[in-house]
Amino acid sequence: MNYSKYIFRVYLTLSVLVVISLLFSCSKEVYNLSVNTVIADADTKQVVNGAYFDITCIYQNNIDKSLAEHKKMQSNQNGAVSLSFDKGYMLKVKVSRSGYLNYEDKLLARKGFADTLFLVKEPGKTDLSLSILSGYDLTESTPYIRIKKDISQEVKEKNQPIEIWGFDFINNKPTSNLDSADIWIDPKSTNNSIIFKASSNGGIYPVFEHELSQSFFLEMENVPELKYYSSHKTTGAEKGFFVRCRDGIRVVKMIPEDYLCVVKYSDKDQEIVESGVRLNYIIQKDTANSNKFPLVLIYELLNKAQNTSLNRVDKAGIELISEKLR
Repeated sequence: MNYSKYIFRVYLTLSVLVVISLLFSCSKEVYNLSVNTVIADADTKQVVNGAYFDITCIYQNNIDKSLAEHKKMQSNQNGAVSLSFDKGYMLKVKVSRSGYLNYEDKLLARKGFADTLFLVKEPGKTDLSLSILSGYDLTESTPYIRIKKDISQEVKEKNQPIEIWGFDFINNKPTSNLDSADIWIDPKSTNNSIIFKASSNGGIYPVFEHELSQSFFLEMENVPELKYYSSHKTTGAEKGFFVRCRDGIRVVKMIPEDYLCVVKYSDKDQEIVESGVRLNYIIQKDTANSNKFPLVLIYELLNKAQNTSLNRVDKAGIELISEKLR
């Protein structure tokens, strides 16, 4: 047997197989490869901006070597990602965003890229803050939206100066600058009908008695994806409100008292009367999970506050309080 001819034939066969394999691989390469996709929340289906998109494109450099081209970018305000490669046969992608689990995938370039990549929120990720009223407390830090009037004798009734104080949920403080307020009341409010006003970038959404079995705080874990109003005139059937803050992202569960609290006090030469509403509320500060209010965590917060009763404060004895708010 001629071993040299045998070895040559084996070598030739292997070479042909290698060439065929490479040709087969190269035939699957895509040229002028475009990647266009949108990053979205797997639960809400809303777009996710600012997500880090990390992609590697593998291509055939020569007959026996593959190389990789790597690119990075962030999804824009519409959650969109768009980039391109000269050629490639394999794509490896990683997507990351604060508040979400990391996304990883690998796919053949010829199959094309998905129109939408869905990110899953981190389980238990949340940042709830609870504020519950206690008794008849009415201090400078009390969540209290009000209208201040100077009723001094020398001031004509029709020209009474009015000062509106709203509440800034994001920073947990009252404010007379309505550009920094998320909620306030209209001066036309009465005990029979309170008119709530909200930031133009946010809004207010009422929840009525027939939508609940017991408590607003301990029900409705998901924020409704409905129209939020710039104002709402109460009917008496409301059990609470969702308030979208002025940043358009963070959301509050609010249970206001259902009557106007009237406070009268002296300030220098002025006689001041304040008509206002005190607020119980929970704010979801985690912007990545702004549409979730995990009920288990709310129970825990209420237990820590040692105040699990969400009954309305009795109106008796609080219609007029002679106390200076300073």
